[in-house]
Amino acid sequence: MRRLFIRGILGLAAATLLLAPQPAAAYPEKPIRIIVPVVAGGSTDLVARLFQMTIDQKKLLPQPLVIVNNGAAGGTVGTRMIKEAEPDGHTLGIWHMGLLTAAAMGVTDYDHTAFDLVAQVGAIEIGLAVKSDSKIMSLKDLVAEAKARPGQVSAATNIGLLPHFVPLMFGREAGVEFRWVQAGGGAVRLRSVLGSHTEFSLFSVPEFVNYEPQGIRPITLFADARHPVVPNVPTAKEAGYNFTFSEAILWLAPKGTPPARLDVMAKAIEAAMRDGDFKKRYDEQGIDPAYIPGGRLKAVLDQRMVGIKAVAAQVKPAQSN
Repeated sequence: MRRLFIRGILGLAAATLLLAPQPAAAYPEKPIRIIVPVVAGGSTDLVARLFQMTIDQKKLLPQPLVIVNNGAAGGTVGTRMIKEAEPDGHTLGIWHMGLLTAAAMGVTDYDHTAFDLVAQVGAIEIGLAVKSDSKIMSLKDLVAEAKARPGQVSAATNIGLLPHFVPLMFGREAGVEFRWVQAGGGAVRLRSVLGSHTEFSLFSVPEFVNYEPQGIRPITLFADARHPVVPNVPTAKEAGYNFTFSEAILWLAPKGTPPARLDVMAKAIEAAMRDGDFKKRYDEQGIDPAYIPGGRLKAVLDQRMVGIKAVAAQVKPAQSN
């Protein structure tokens, strides 16, 4: 009877332990996938790998970050992968303002509101570049060439995203039309220009820095002033065009990711951006460390989306040119 009594007590204790609330596993419990919707080599990929290196080397998280590049369909496959991933904090993404322009241009049926916003982690100036041996030496030359050959001057682009949207807007400002050739992310557009398949493309300041030695020549920057990293590149304003646009780098998560897990990631991201080597790399690449926390970011993007939609309504008819 004594043995039966002891067994009963032990059984009851075991059942009580099973029914009791179990402590939550520490996050992250496994490596975190970071989906980057471009092939390796462009400015967005560069930023993603800088975060990966800093967070891993400084052990800001107990698990590593794993970069997954997917530039299919102009990046829309990658953004959909982020959107449809399990919202457990183990899949995140890094993307840019193309999230807004793609929606405004009708390329995707979702925008920033379909995600949980972790943070904006930088702003990057952008502009146009040609092959280094091109006869087009300046923005005025490009406009003159486009006027001489209406709809024939070819641009390596990424339909619906910034490399399409921004030159399209500039073309309206300058009164010219270009011929759009679908290419993809920055590294793919670089190959298109270097191979003389297209005559120019949109690139960012970090891409100017990394691609100029490979054979491109920046001809303009769509910024308010010249950039200290590329001081020889004139602004569009200097050529008489009042046109500016910059790119924002965004960390995204699937909708419904637990706020506590987003907070863990946000703290790791902020810590990485405070690192001295990280800051140095941002400076070298000409990236403005403009940080906006997720809680404030939606309102900022909402406001930018209003302007982008207004422009998209005007330029959509030119999309098929």
